[in-house]
Amino acid sequence: MTATLLFDMDGTIVETDHLHFQAMRSVFMPHGVDLDWETYRTRVIGVANAATAATFLPGLAPAEGAAVLDAKEAAYRELVTELEAASGLLPLLDWADREGIPCAVVTNAPRANAELVLNALQLTDRFRCLVIGDELANAKPHPLPYLTAIERLGGDPARSVAFEDSPAGARAAFAAGVGVVGLLTSVEPDTLQGAGAEVVARDFNDPELLAYVHGRTGAIGAIS
Repeated sequence: MTATLLFDMDGTIVETDHLHFQAMRSVFMPHGVDLDWETYRTRVIGVANAATAATFLPGLAPAEGAAVLDAKEAAYRELVTELEAASGLLPLLDWADREGIPCAVVTNAPRANAELVLNALQLTDRFRCLVIGDELANAKPHPLPYLTAIERLGGDPARSVAFEDSPAGARAAFAAGVGVVGLLTSVEPDTLQGAGAEVVARDFNDPELLAYVHGRTGAIGAIS
């Protein structure tokens, strides 16, 4: 079994939360839900769409709630234009390639969103697999998405690292036995640490993050 690096997408490898918020606010407003950023930041980020619909649109049947969230995702895709990978991500992926460490994206985003974003970032070929939570029996915060990625990569959880920006994602990775790094794009450090993150960092250039990845994976080559 091998070390692996497992990456959440939105808010982790790319900053798109502001676009998701804009799209969700637009589709919730006709249903009388005036979503604000603090509520979105603390109660929506990292949560699967089915759970979000159940929380904020409880008066709708599940199929109706799903349709609203589908409309949100379509609105989000219309907002996606030029995207930039998170600072330090590309050197980390280059290092993983040199060390023979396979990488995966593990996300609750719909496949259409994930493929759009990875194409926009020109990163599609940098990840060995793409795991979509909603295509499994359980999405994050259940550990199944991370367990699925590890299985597909032939990975060893004890030598693997997950990068997450949400407590739901951090809990999923922690429950899968994976080392967790929390990215501080939208959530406070203590929230991510309480969800299982052993290290928190602003971006992928952080020396503590790099030291943790190097030590957890047992790699030989320095990350540069």
